[in-house]
Amino acid sequence: MTIKQKKYIYILFGFLVSIILLWVLFYNIDFKELTAALKGANYFWLIPNGLLVAFSMYLRAYRWRFMLQPIKKVAFHNLLAATCIGFMANNILPLRLGEFVRAYSLSAQDKDISKSASLANIFVERMVFDLVALLLIFGAVLAISQAIIPDNIKFATYLTMIVTFLGIIIIVVLAIKPDKTGKLLVRTLFFLPNIIKEKIQSIVMKFSRGLEFITDFKTLTWVGFQTIVIWLIMGFSNYFVFVAFGFDLPLEASYVLLVIVSISILIPSSPGFIGVYHAGTVWTLTIYGIGKEDALSFAIVLHAVQYVVVTVMGFYYLKKEHLSLKNLEDKAAEQPD
Repeated sequence: MTIKQKKYIYILFGFLVSIILLWVLFYNIDFKELTAALKGANYFWLIPNGLLVAFSMYLRAYRWRFMLQPIKKVAFHNLLAATCIGFMANNILPLRLGEFVRAYSLSAQDKDISKSASLANIFVERMVFDLVALLLIFGAVLAISQAIIPDNIKFATYLTMIVTFLGIIIIVVLAIKPDKTGKLLVRTLFFLPNIIKEKIQSIVMKFSRGLEFITDFKTLTWVGFQTIVIWLIMGFSNYFVFVAFGFDLPLEASYVLLVIVSISILIPSSPGFIGVYHAGTVWTLTIYGIGKEDALSFAIVLHAVQYVVVTVMGFYYLKKEHLSLKNLEDKAAEQPD
């Protein structure tokens, strides 16, 4: 089976997951109640939600600036443009290409930043800092929550913590000893031709450049603090939508929702996390006693607001920076330099 065929299978599988989840969500739904819930919402409260979502993009770009500092002090507007374009791409492109598009859009604007270094930064940001922040927030919520959190969610959280911890060890070793790590990797791939092993070692060395900020304790601490702030703001933004729908829920529910949806969207799906996002939202709200119709109407609106804000910002910066989404998508499928 070729790589292209595998990609098509993955895309089809993602769409299938989305379709099945949407069918489950809308099965036996009372559409009159769903419509009534949508009509009864106070949409004024979506304004602060949307503003906080937009503000989080600025915070992400600001955090990225510190992560790239050992390589170069990148202009903030380039980082903001790349961040918005990348998140927008996740909403409209398959295979979660947004993170790759984000890296390539930055390298297209600033030639001094290699695609490999950008990808390393983004990988650590998303799979380490964001995950750790979410787990810390969820741990705090579990300690104070009055709601009964299912055991399977707790188990998934603990399992994620273990995997994240192992990932952190590998990343720290790569950041501190990139040369030795690259040579060790090449030795384990002894069966490959020398030209391929040399290419792999070159990629590892370039990738490690994006991890250099980890060796600076001050920068590492500051990036970690900013990550916590970003996710606290994102969780708080959910509360305004609770108010819009008249849900009498504690603030902690906003953060339980944040964590469960963040885990849900890791499941393969169509672009924009259709289905998995909604299922995670509905499932969370049922924990707090919200009816299915009300929960689904909430999920539709919450997803729509975030989708529209992020996508509009992405297309704005795509046009502003005179970049082509098709070109970035094609480059995202290439091997990083």
